[in-house]
Amino acid sequence: MEKVDKLKTLKKMLVYDRLLRFTIDLLTGIREELKADVEETRLLAEALLSGEDRRKVEEFLLKIEELFLLKTDEVLDHVYDEYEVFNFDVTFLSAIPEEIERELERLALVDTLNTQLQLLIDVLDEAFCLLPSDDERLRTVLTPFSVYRELLLHAQEFNKKFASL
Repeated sequence: MEKVDKLKTLKKMLVYDRLLRFTIDLLTGIREELKADVEETRLLAEALLSGEDRRKVEEFLLKIEELFLLKTDEVLDHVYDEYEVFNFDVTFLSAIPEEIERELERLALVDTLNTQLQLLIDVLDEAFCLLPSDDERLRTVLTPFSVYRELLLHAQEFNKKFASL
């Protein structure tokens, strides 16, 4: 393997390592903030909304607690597993640079990460479908969850920038 190829492989390895760690940090951060945001949203809904609107927010929050929280844990576990496989493969194959390049291709980490992030976006989209699209009060109370969705979309775009290494 030529020196230039080895440098490209090293660069790809370093980028993938960072993408995996940043995704783990992102998901861990979301996971840590989620319960507080659910409780805060409940309090806001109770203070600002009445009857049917409050019920819609509660349905949304139940979907977040039942599906999004669970799916976040599953995705986080999956990304941790990918990180462990990545580190094992890099360590195990470090003496054979040609094999590292093939293994990096096989892992397809950017696609894998973005697929996992899309699962979370889909759960949020499903929860938002419970709400009327024109009700600004409901959408405002649920702003933290819109921020999560946008953050996940930005993470996907960030990852895509490195897919063509």
